[in-house]
Amino acid sequence: MFLRITTLFVFFQFIGFSQEVRLNIENDLSFIEYAGKHLLHDWEGINQKIKGIVLADKSSRKFNKIALLANVRDFDSNNSGRDSHSLEVLEALRYPEVKFYSEKIVYDLDTISFAGSLEFHGVTIDKTISAKVIERSNQLELTGEFQLIPSDFGVVLPSFMTVKMKDLLDFTFRIVIIK
Repeated sequence: MFLRITTLFVFFQFIGFSQEVRLNIENDLSFIEYAGKHLLHDWEGINQKIKGIVLADKSSRKFNKIALLANVRDFDSNNSGRDSHSLEVLEALRYPEVKFYSEKIVYDLDTISFAGSLEFHGVTIDKTISAKVIERSNQLELTGEFQLIPSDFGVVLPSFMTVKMKDLLDFTFRIVIIK
């Protein structure tokens, strides 16, 4: 009994003196969109089921760490055939998630740069992503864009009429964080 009370006391003291606060991603308002190109047609899709957390300094509320996760199966191009083929090409059963994690966060006026690791298709690369910050009374909105080269992640590019898709995907995002 004494050990249990002592453990709880130490745990609550640790939480009370922690210099960080956890902020949550608002899933209903956040998204990541992508756009791909082929000689004969372009397409786009969206994932509106982004998950993540931010650890921020308790007093300044500046971000110390961010972790985001998106399931590959949740990207929707409004074309079930294309989405099904994408899941095959991306080996979604083997690599079901896209993850981004950063502890190197730099503020510059109304932008933030996140230098971190991006894991996709079983490959992790260093990636810096910048975002514009819009602050509201109860939330922060991060918006931005970046590009990825699928072959950097070992993705075998699909082809249509013997022509492969362009080896570049454009992404835009909006991540809403509740203060």
